[in-house]
Amino acid sequence: MALISIFRVQDASSTFRNYLKEITDEINNKSNDYILNVNKSEFKQYIENKYDFTPLTVYSEQATVKFIGKRKIKKEQHGTEYESETYRFELSVPYVGSYFLFFLSPSTRLMHHPNVNVPSLDSGNLTAEFELYEQNEQQFEYNKNDLLKGITGNVTNINNDLQKFKAEIVSTFENTFERKKEKVLSENSFFEKLNIHINKKTDTIFKVPIASKRIIPEPIVDKKTTKKYTETPAMDDAFYSDIIEVIYTFFKSVEKKPSIFKNKDEEGLRDYVLPTLEIRYDNSTVTGETFNKNGKTDILIKYKDGTNLFVAECKYWKGEGILHDTINQLFDRYLTWRDSKVSIIFFVSNKEFSKVLKTMQESIPKHEYFVRENGSNGESSFSYIFHFPTDKEKFIYAEIMAFHFPE
Repeated sequence: MALISIFRVQDASSTFRNYLKEITDEINNKSNDYILNVNKSEFKQYIENKYDFTPLTVYSEQATVKFIGKRKIKKEQHGTEYESETYRFELSVPYVGSYFLFFLSPSTRLMHHPNVNVPSLDSGNLTAEFELYEQNEQQFEYNKNDLLKGITGNVTNINNDLQKFKAEIVSTFENTFERKKEKVLSENSFFEKLNIHINKKTDTIFKVPIASKRIIPEPIVDKKTTKKYTETPAMDDAFYSDIIEVIYTFFKSVEKKPSIFKNKDEEGLRDYVLPTLEIRYDNSTVTGETFNKNGKTDILIKYKDGTNLFVAECKYWKGEGILHDTINQLFDRYLTWRDSKVSIIFFVSNKEFSKVLKTMQESIPKHEYFVRENGSNGESSFSYIFHFPTDKEKFIYAEIMAFHFPE
């Protein structure tokens, strides 16, 4: 995490110009054969993916403030020096988007650049401190809102610059590629007129490199089911594991931040993880409180064609009874036959967290839909296989997680 004067470390215009020069150089440095034989559309898509930065979204309405301590300072009044105490606070604001954009100074900007801690991730929480010199509620609100204004004030400006840059990527590619191709064709024509042999390997296949992105693939056939005649759209196991890891890691982090989970209900806690899931995967939409079958699911990830990929339900732990009730609610009311990857997330306020985990592990195999255990993904994240309520040959992969948010 870096403490920076936000939106002023380096110039956005020059940064984006340097990226455009990189694109130009990459195209011009390709061999003549490559330019003549490569699939232009694929090459263009590769370039766009390589520089596909995500615009910033700062969730100021979810900002939290916590008291972090006092500080003694020396003051002077009427020639007399004395000590006074100040009150120090930390503002925390969730965000998603390419974090490096916080380092850039937009072409049009507000001249308000507070010092902010920015994590080296494309989602998380920005943190910044402010200080109060007296017990004054109005001054507290003013300082907090002024800091929020400094954090959010240039978000739209830098996103506008980013959109212009993305448009320039397309025009830069088109112009550079066509100029390079025309030059190659012109040279080939010249040498042919001189009766100088040109090596024409038109059957050469040039593979376009793949820019690394988190992409949900096309739904695959679920081969776990014993019904060979069915083709069930399902999420790839690797992406299911990634979603489970993201949720588990996210809420483990929240466990360390009482200012986030204190006095929050299931919906309030769920809303904190949605932005992280929204930006992590291409070709998908992530929603909360969405109708599916006969009820509303807490978290629903859909493929771009509308296929359900992942369903999750969030609950506060209220004893062993809530466990079976939640499984019944999820499986009987929310799941369709084509839903195969699910999770139940419990928020536990009990002091004896280990006792709750033991109760969960002992109780789950007693459920009527239970098939078998399927390993674990952490101290409080357990994998199971259940069957669909009306079809014992249709398997449902369920991750049951618990997180400790003591009162």
